[in-house]
Amino acid sequence: MLSIKIKKGNTSVCFDAPTKVLYDRLAFVGVNDIPISGTDEAAVKIYTWDDEKLSDMIKERLLNGDKISEVNELCRKVTYLRPADEKALIARFENEDVHGAAQMINIVDEMGFEVVNALKRYDYVEGDEDEEPVMNEQSM
Repeated sequence: MLSIKIKKGNTSVCFDAPTKVLYDRLAFVGVNDIPISGTDEAAVKIYTWDDEKLSDMIKERLLNGDKISEVNELCRKVTYLRPADEKALIARFENEDVHGAAQMINIVDEMGFEVVNALKRYDYVEGDEDEEPVMNEQSM
């Protein structure tokens, strides 16, 4: 949905939101949950994925004080919406002139969308984290 780049000094980290390892990414550059406007020590840049109206809309409606964790949570809630739900959400954001990650999260929660999980193409063998991924057969 969104890609986030954080740079502090000579260290940078880029990741896609949503991520399950947000605090590991933040720790890598030595920051806590900072606002998307950055800090005196760390700069934050947010990029949208190509041809995604919802991600463009979300980026435009974020506020400087929104925390990276809020943006990550919002992306988690909307990344795999069904197309009809995504259209309804876009319409609601436009009609109500919604701004800020917290307000967008509240709207998503209020609308009660069910997230459709992305297809899993690989699974890891349980019990052995060093194993290579194993391709699962999928029916089309």
